[in-house]
Amino acid sequence: MYYINNKRFEKIIPLYLREPKEHEDELMELFDLLITNIIESFKFNIDKEDAKQECFLLILKTLKNFQPSKGSAFNYFTTIIVNNLKLLYTKNKKYNRKMEEYQEIKGAYKPNSS
Repeated sequence: MYYINNKRFEKIIPLYLREPKEHEDELMELFDLLITNIIESFKFNIDKEDAKQECFLLILKTLKNFQPSKGSAFNYFTTIIVNNLKLLYTKNKKYNRKMEEYQEIKGAYKPNSS
């Protein structure tokens, strides 16, 4: 597992907000590392690639809301990512439970073959 350079992470976000094209690749690499580390650390039972894409979409939507005066970028985005992964995990768990219930009902139903 690789670690994110917090000082660079804090500096790159305002730079990206001023000049997105110039700093996009570096920022996305840092977010990719952060998302990957969180997914691997928490071991959520979810599709990792789908979860990663969802996290990237959410980050891109919330990036403009980040205010350095209210806290660190690492904490802000880690919270967003973890909460999103919890939501995805819960949705996935509920979906799987519904599918199991459906399979049980379907298996219990025996059509009349007369």
